[in-house]
Amino acid sequence: NNFIEDYLNFRQLYLDIILESESIINGGTCESCQSTEGFFHCLTCSGEHGWCRTCVLKAHQSLPFHKLQQWNGKFFKDTSFSELGYIWYMGHGGQPCPSSQEAMHDWEDVHEGVDWTENNPGVNIFTEPTSTTTPLIIIHSTGVFIHNVQWCHCPGSSVHQQHLHLLKAQLFPASISCPRTAFTFDVLDHFLIDALECKTSAMSFFQKLRRLTNNAFPDSVPDRYRELMRASRQWRDLMNRKRFGFGHDTEVNPGTGDLALFCAACPQPGINMPVDWQDHYESWLVMQRYVVDGNFTAQHMNMKQPHLDVTLSDGLGYMVTDADYQAHLSSAKETKERSSCSNHRAVNAANTNRSNLRATGVAATACARHGCFVPHTVVDFQKGERHMNIDYSICNAINYHSNNIETSLIIYDIGCQWCIHFKDRINNSPGLSLPEKSQILTGVGKFHLSAHKLPCFARFSLNFIEGAGQVDGEIMETLWAPFNKISPTARSMSQYHRQEILDDHMRDSNWKKMVGIGE
Repeated sequence: NNFIEDYLNFRQLYLDIILESESIINGGTCESCQSTEGFFHCLTCSGEHGWCRTCVLKAHQSLPFHKLQQWNGKFFKDTSFSELGYIWYMGHGGQPCPSSQEAMHDWEDVHEGVDWTENNPGVNIFTEPTSTTTPLIIIHSTGVFIHNVQWCHCPGSSVHQQHLHLLKAQLFPASISCPRTAFTFDVLDHFLIDALECKTSAMSFFQKLRRLTNNAFPDSVPDRYRELMRASRQWRDLMNRKRFGFGHDTEVNPGTGDLALFCAACPQPGINMPVDWQDHYESWLVMQRYVVDGNFTAQHMNMKQPHLDVTLSDGLGYMVTDADYQAHLSSAKETKERSSCSNHRAVNAANTNRSNLRATGVAATACARHGCFVPHTVVDFQKGERHMNIDYSICNAINYHSNNIETSLIIYDIGCQWCIHFKDRINNSPGLSLPEKSQILTGVGKFHLSAHKLPCFARFSLNFIEGAGQVDGEIMETLWAPFNKISPTARSMSQYHRQEILDDHMRDSNWKKMVGIGE
């Protein structure tokens, strides 16, 4: 409160200084050439500046995403680089193509008859495209810009290479053939971080950019929401392949779970354990400790045209490979059995069906101590929380980096019912498998155990299981809390887009666990 009281003493002075910054500078003389009227200034540059038209373009030759204003005699009015005649040259490091003059006579005008304002009422393309320049809509983290672009006309260059020229200029094309919209690498990074940290949807993010461009009339700014959805998917895929080491060796493609992080502390032979670990550690010490749980907030609606969906990373992250999972579901048999414990809702609702949903929720497995999602273990529910869904997730978790680890502790809310015929379901399902000599111990989380019958306490309490350690078995609930914020956004996406979104948030959750595990 003392800081606010101090501000009150200077409020009017602060306001005066802000208003002074909106007045003409240097008496209206250009600060660079000192010979012409300096009626242009930049809102992005630091300090007070006043330039003429020629000097402001020269000062911003490599700063095409700054916001310019022009003095009209009463106040500064927004203007743009394209209004001032700025041309962005592609293919030669920002310099004009040496072959551009020869190409002016035989360059094909691919824009003839194209209405640039179609579906975008109020859009003003300030400079008419010539035979060698193209109006290009570029989305940056500070707003939406329209630039006149001159392409490279060197021998061998063609319209089909324009998307490559944009990439070399750190602009991601919205399409491969004749791109007319591009996104800066910076804005795509911003969107991915915003989505992970703030759970921002693509619609909200792009609406913010439109208001940053023109807060008074945001609808006059070109709408590139769909293009953002598409480009962000591609950018996410490229960044994941780059960060996981699949960018330099193009002959090696990522396999199952290769685009996912896991826990740095949980025992994984061949990764974070010595070669002779079996000679030094007791079996209970290196036991796998997993907790599995379902989430019915992460629903997915039926798709109208699922055959048009295109996958970028099916099975490469945390969600399982769809074809293998569907094959398992078609061969597995779900038996209805009377519960020998309390009247658990998860058991009763196991066969609940909803016709408008492709998936009624998801199930995931995570390490019980640190709360890291296990790669390639997240499955969709088709009805309720059926054993065939949970079995697939658990088997994939037990087989993940478990060389010669014979004991696994599975903590599940209704573990007392799940474990009864687990081995029989393994033997009868070709899509399920466990390592040889695998021993499964079952526990129930401490919060959910109170809803079970008294005999379950002695048999499934984590307090009595050797090697369980001081865990509550409820860490999945803490992981679902932030996860639920993105579920409404992902609910109506395509199947594979939703898969990529869920993978990305689980990857980010594991990453934050990994970098903070030493604190």
